[in-house]
Amino acid sequence: MACVRGRIIHEPRMTGIKKFEFERSRGIIWACDLVKSSKFLNDNKSADALEEFLPRLYWTSVIAVEAAGGQFIKWTGDGFLAWFETPLHRLISEKASSVFRAAYLMTTLVNITQLGVKSNQKFHIKHGVCFEHDALLINICHSDHQSLDLIGRGVVLAFRLTGLPTGHPGIATQKDLITVSLAPVGYSWAAKKLCLEERLKYFKGESWGTTSIYVSKAGTKRRAKSRQSVVKSIKKVVSKFETIPSMDENSFTAKFVNEMLRGPEWCGEAMKQYTAYTVEIYNLLKKTLPVIERAGEERKPD
Repeated sequence: MACVRGRIIHEPRMTGIKKFEFERSRGIIWACDLVKSSKFLNDNKSADALEEFLPRLYWTSVIAVEAAGGQFIKWTGDGFLAWFETPLHRLISEKASSVFRAAYLMTTLVNITQLGVKSNQKFHIKHGVCFEHDALLINICHSDHQSLDLIGRGVVLAFRLTGLPTGHPGIATQKDLITVSLAPVGYSWAAKKLCLEERLKYFKGESWGTTSIYVSKAGTKRRAKSRQSVVKSIKKVVSKFETIPSMDENSFTAKFVNEMLRGPEWCGEAMKQYTAYTVEIYNLLKKTLPVIERAGEERKPD
């Protein structure tokens, strides 16, 4: 055993393994999980669809993580663990924003396209995102390749967060990451106060890291809106569609889309379906806007 630049290196005598390297670091953990995967696998009606969906989810996940600037650590069978090393505190905002953006796109893409899998069952994914202050990185050097794994309290917490009930896009995270990240688009956050039963169910009774949990929720509290407010909201959305800037080739979206289009045939079909869906929403809003405006004009008193 030796210590090199703060790393503990073990040189085992096992065949095919050259050395273990253990190193401390910190960063953002992104854990993703497929909802009710065991139920789908145990049902003959959905097992085939699940077996088709999982490899596609794996493919899409690797692309999303790497496009967002992270490392894909491992596939868990029905989800994954990703690592975004953050050695400097000033980088947390950028890293957290990248993870939330990628998780939002992943959830939306799966919900709209099901990654091209035809099934009566609908697959959904959920995410746990948290900061790991004391990650133990394990770098295993084999004779022909290298593998990286990590453990830590934040890693465990991230996986447990994936079990919490959430709204779209299915993210559970910590308040500190929400505070420093850029504001999300299309969803907001709500504090999650755990009762004793929930703490036992989702966190095995442990309290570490559970006092400042926030979960995503679609939209905001429903309330009556004036016609003028509705028109303003629709115009804002339509304007965003019509003023989309040229895509930076180094942006997350550009990297993700380009890699998906280079993939198997189902990747292109999924992206085509996703694009068609957004265009359909745009066209619907464009048609609806003048109807609402005319109705408002007709109701005006003489």
